[in-house]
Amino acid sequence: MGTSISHPSPNNNNWRPVKIGYRNEKIPLQRVIKEIWRASENQDKPISKEINSEIIFKCHQLISQSTNARDALKSFRQELILSKQNSIVAEFAKRAIPAAYLSKNATKQWRSAFFSELTGYIVSRDASGYVGKEYRNKSVTELNSFKNEIRVETSRIIDSIKVEPKNINDWKSFVDTAINSSKSYRK
Repeated sequence: MGTSISHPSPNNNNWRPVKIGYRNEKIPLQRVIKEIWRASENQDKPISKEINSEIIFKCHQLISQSTNARDALKSFRQELILSKQNSIVAEFAKRAIPAAYLSKNATKQWRSAFFSELTGYIVSRDASGYVGKEYRNKSVTELNSFKNEIRVETSRIIDSIKVEPKNINDWKSFVDTAINSSKSYRK
């Protein structure tokens, strides 16, 4: 049996507003997402540094060039091996590949699924410590529903961006727009 280690967000002023969102059900989902991305960008190493990387853009390109998820996954795994640039962000890029091919526009669907997976991961690593009668989520069932709502809302935010990145500079611009939209989104 394997073990895994959870790496929660730091317990500091940067992450405190996110954790308030896990406690208080009056905080709208959009605000929780906003605070997640604000805190993620306000770290010593902003998450955008990894999202903006060549290897993540390469994943995006491979999806646009592949006709199915199996080929895209195989190609991206090979790129990760050759580049030696695997990371948690690359793992979420890989995880989003199968979902991409459930749509006619695989690259657009991948972008939504990728950001949704990343946001869901951040919620998952912390929110499980905020379940009970004094918190927003009273049960594990409510927590799972909350995490799913966060993922769906994140996908909506990313889907609203009408940019099709063609090169690394376009990709970086898309990432900046996606994160800024997530930090300022209002329904």
